[in-house]
Amino acid sequence: MKLYLGIVPGLYPWLEEVKIMEKMKKLDVGIIFSFWNFRKKTSEIIQSGLKEFFSWDGSIIVDSGAYSAFNSGVEISISKYVQFLKRINLGSEDIVVNLDSIGNPRKSKRNWELLNRKFAMNILPVVHYPDNLNYYKSEKYIGLGGVVPALKINQKGSVYEIAEWLGILKSSSDCFFHGFGIGSPYHQIAFLNHLYSIDWIGWRRNAAMCSCYTPEGSVYIHEALYKKKFGKGLNQRLFECYSPPFIENYEQLTLRGTLGWKNRALWNVWWFLNAQEFKEKVENSTYVKRLQKLINS
Repeated sequence: MKLYLGIVPGLYPWLEEVKIMEKMKKLDVGIIFSFWNFRKKTSEIIQSGLKEFFSWDGSIIVDSGAYSAFNSGVEISISKYVQFLKRINLGSEDIVVNLDSIGNPRKSKRNWELLNRKFAMNILPVVHYPDNLNYYKSEKYIGLGGVVPALKINQKGSVYEIAEWLGILKSSSDCFFHGFGIGSPYHQIAFLNHLYSIDWIGWRRNAAMCSCYTPEGSVYIHEALYKKKFGKGLNQRLFECYSPPFIENYEQLTLRGTLGWKNRALWNVWWFLNAQEFKEKVENSTYVKRLQKLINS
């Protein structure tokens, strides 16, 4: 499974950690950013060049961010998206995501056709949950979008329904799928045989919520939260068993402010990169078993 780490302006501390960078290069991990999220940085990206701006020489997915813009009541201009893409020196290994018109699949298809005419590369079409493949049945690589709200398993429209939807799509097509925003360490294993690639920006939210992934589940740092209402906490056994080599002590995770957030973010990114090495342990969880059962049903 191909992995991509999601980034937002100013928040990608793992690019400064040598061991994480080494692991990313070894696994051929890419990064993904959204035109919408970086709309205030487009001039800087154009001026410096795509790879130079991110200090990154691996593969990059350029996502339009149409779904995020839609949730903010904005529709991105196709002409502005095209002009940006033309000026950032895309590489052969990079991927451009279609500019979708949310709720208007015909317009999304027209945008996709236009982008394919403008650029000598395949533009990744996107199907939004819970739609079917419709216009893109003949394509070999399709993105699955609109799934992030459904990843909150305590709400209606849960990740369990995403699993069922993915199973239906897989049964009706032999194409490869990219799961947008779906790639937590646990979902990475749950969907391992059903998605060709995934991206994940949840490391940021989890770090802010004082939550750290381990092969035994996502656990909270109680000392940082000063609240006991959040389930199981990260104890000393879990820390000693799963601590990344660059996290020296438990106290680094409990720090307030930027330092604590950064260390928890680094921890979560590390386990995103290493999840498949613990496949058997992760697959043994009730949660992952249920997801896999739904996909295969």
